[in-house]
Amino acid sequence: MSMIENDYLCPKCKGHLNVSESLVFATKTHRKHKGLILLSPKVGEYKYKHHPKFQLEKGEKVEFYCPLCQVDLTSTKNKDHAMIYMVADEDNFEYELYFSKIAGKQSTYLVAHDSVEAFGDDVIDFEDLMYE
Repeated sequence: MSMIENDYLCPKCKGHLNVSESLVFATKTHRKHKGLILLSPKVGEYKYKHHPKFQLEKGEKVEFYCPLCQVDLTSTKNKDHAMIYMVADEDNFEYELYFSKIAGKQSTYLVAHDSVEAFGDDVIDFEDLMYE
């Protein structure tokens, strides 16, 4: 039995960011440490994998980049969130997926037209978040 798999795309190059059971990102901390991070493709799940020597400190901002075209994935609407596209398997619709770039902060927003689904312990009103 196969799980429904969504597709995740870079907003610039439209390259596929998901491989097997992970979303792959190139990252850099403000301490200038660089590494790959593998995030869970399940929206609202905050497990991730990284190299043992690439440690994130809780509360630090992490810059996310497309591993294919190296574009900065920071949202134009809120500098503390990254944005990628999610194409849902069941309806083939392209959603905007925003997620926090602050290590340990759990806030994810799935946006389509005028509807917003929020996930995580640290979510706030999406309108407040995007237009602060």
